[in-house]
Amino acid sequence: MDKLLVFIIIVGLAVCSYNAYQWKAGSKGVKSISQEEIQPHTTVISSVLKIEDRITSASNNPIMSNQLDSHEIGENMATLSIPAIEKAYSVFWGTDDKTLKQGVGMYISQWTTTPDQLGHTVVSGHRDTVFIELGSVSEGDEVVIDYEGKRYTYVVKAIWITDAEDRSVIVKKDHAMLTITTCYPFNYFGSAPDRYIIQAELVNANVY
Repeated sequence: MDKLLVFIIIVGLAVCSYNAYQWKAGSKGVKSISQEEIQPHTTVISSVLKIEDRITSASNNPIMSNQLDSHEIGENMATLSIPAIEKAYSVFWGTDDKTLKQGVGMYISQWTTTPDQLGHTVVSGHRDTVFIELGSVSEGDEVVIDYEGKRYTYVVKAIWITDAEDRSVIVKKDHAMLTITTCYPFNYFGSAPDRYIIQAELVNANVY
């Protein structure tokens, strides 16, 4: 009995240590920011980058030619900022397990794009590391992506919860959108059964 108890304690400590390591590794991809660090840009796009022409061109191309091989898997390629919760996240290319252990991952597919292509950009992250405060984001809040020398500002239009197996979120869009996904509930122990979805619409794009 004593040996069994010791074994259980050792296994428990090992699991706790592994989870702590995973949390620490993932948390490196997020930092606190002040509201002043990300200036608001809530203005309606008119002629910025001739956006109507860019969107038309993108919507006519079923597979974005430079999307799938834009970056190396696991490459730190952008920054996601949410001023309302005063957080900034490193964004890495891909959403495989190894990449998501680093922080937020940008989804790669024939239906999604990088922000500069003005289509549907999708990012994902773990609820218990980088996105632990995502539930405090509200409709109307701004979400900013800094990517390749340009700042893309989105405004949250919808928030909902869906089943973990629902793949209808990863779809092509006719206009510039950002979707953020994470597991749900936030305080669930184990593999969470649902997904928390935040969808935002592009309102501005500026060189900085």
